[in-house]
Amino acid sequence: MRPDMPRTTRSWAFAAALAVLAPLLPARAASLPGTLTVAVESPFGVDPHFMFNGPNMAVARQIYDSVINRDSESRFVPGLVESWEATDPTTWVLKLRRGVQFHDGSPFTAEDIAFSMARIREVPNNPGPYTSNLRTITAVEVADPYTVRIRTDRPNPTLMGQLTNIFVVSHIAARGDGSALGASTTDFNSGKAAIGTGPYRLVAIHGTEGATLTRNPTYWGEAPAYEKAELRVIGGDAARLAALLSGDVDLIENVPPADVPRLERDGRATLFRRNSDRIMFVIPNVGPATLPMLTDKAGKPLDTNPLRDPRVRQALSLAIDRSALAERAMDGQAVPTAQLVPQQFGGFDPAFAVPAADPQAARKLLAEAGYPEGFGLTIGCSNNRFVNDARVCQAIGQMLTRAGLQAKVETLPGTVFFPRTVAGKNDFPLMLYGLSLSSSRDASYILSSAVHTRIVQEAYGQGNRGGFSDPEMDAAIQEAVTYSGPDREEKLRATMRHALEAWPIIPLYNQVTLAAARKEVLYEPRMDEQTLAQQARPAP
Repeated sequence: MRPDMPRTTRSWAFAAALAVLAPLLPARAASLPGTLTVAVESPFGVDPHFMFNGPNMAVARQIYDSVINRDSESRFVPGLVESWEATDPTTWVLKLRRGVQFHDGSPFTAEDIAFSMARIREVPNNPGPYTSNLRTITAVEVADPYTVRIRTDRPNPTLMGQLTNIFVVSHIAARGDGSALGASTTDFNSGKAAIGTGPYRLVAIHGTEGATLTRNPTYWGEAPAYEKAELRVIGGDAARLAALLSGDVDLIENVPPADVPRLERDGRATLFRRNSDRIMFVIPNVGPATLPMLTDKAGKPLDTNPLRDPRVRQALSLAIDRSALAERAMDGQAVPTAQLVPQQFGGFDPAFAVPAADPQAARKLLAEAGYPEGFGLTIGCSNNRFVNDARVCQAIGQMLTRAGLQAKVETLPGTVFFPRTVAGKNDFPLMLYGLSLSSSRDASYILSSAVHTRIVQEAYGQGNRGGFSDPEMDAAIQEAVTYSGPDREEKLRATMRHALEAWPIIPLYNQVTLAAARKEVLYEPRMDEQTLAQQARPAP
């Protein structure tokens, strides 16, 4: 189902057709006796409702199933839910697959979906809640053991996409002490409550070093090719690549773009790539009236926040050479963009070209805004979450300096950077960030998450780390994301263009998913960048 289709009563039940297209897995290679060792970049947890980020979702997609599945191209496909139907503009009916078992042998029913969706709102102290995926939902009703009815407060044409991010846990195993919330995140990370229906079962989690998974013998779908998956966290790019070439691991994610030519020549490994759904951008922090890391030329804090002026934000955009970032900082493994979505997603505007960098025009805008000599600012970014993130940040700092700003760069591990930049705590004037858009396959997710005013109770603005707020823009976004008419595509485009004129975020480039494996392994990379053991198989 495409989320930008008109909102009419339809049903989708095409699992059989997809099964016909699924490739047959060859026999396990002798050099890999049942174990696939996967090197991932970042630590992860196994509570599928805590910290809405890529590393956590990747491990969750191996242990659990999401309410609606999505394939490698981020198309929404049947899984635990075999079909879905909009019976009226604000009601969806989900028909569940029968005969599915959790890892502990208990049956999967509608109660598990209802419990899982209720738990998301209740997980305490969650720095990255999954609640944006529940937006518009007012009720989740168990009609019978294999039917769920979802009611919304308005039409929501992307609801099924939101449900691809909601993972189903056993309401029996996760009930814990019998409370409404059920098991704590600690209970999941210990393995006690980490009971899913996915292709792999959790054997052990090794703190921040990785986890051991084993094949689920009762999995409802196609069995993984490997009996066991060892997920090993290797944060350094060079170390991860060395582990692959030495044979210590079989598959790695996030291949350093600079090493792509070398890998393509190396006979020991195979490179796999797919355009990602992740748009990388910088966020100006416009919320606070002042920030200590906004200074004059002498280093004294400014008494006003210049980033609140849209001319200053436009100057930042003009200072950045997107093509140079893609070619140099990303070694050609990125697609420069000034839009909020990849080319194949809804709302993309082919007439909206990537602007050329113009440092002189940026200086002129800064002068018009009252900063003829520029000002000092610090750019914050992670150094182990996005591809070449620290390197990109350094390149952006140099570009801003050429436009008359005094830019400093501060890089931090993701575990430090993301909690520091949550709304209300963020002290960086500018930060590098990225959003994966597979949950909507159009501009609605990034508009409602990164541009809309942060309204916690309505799950809007969850990714709005810069404090941007415009009531008129909010109204336009709400209208566009709930609209399901035949001209939905144009409405999304118009809303995106309107948003970009205010520069609440500054798009830079579209990432590319890069994975590599030993010659004995074939791997299918995913648009959502999640590295999954079940997508690997022995080479013929």
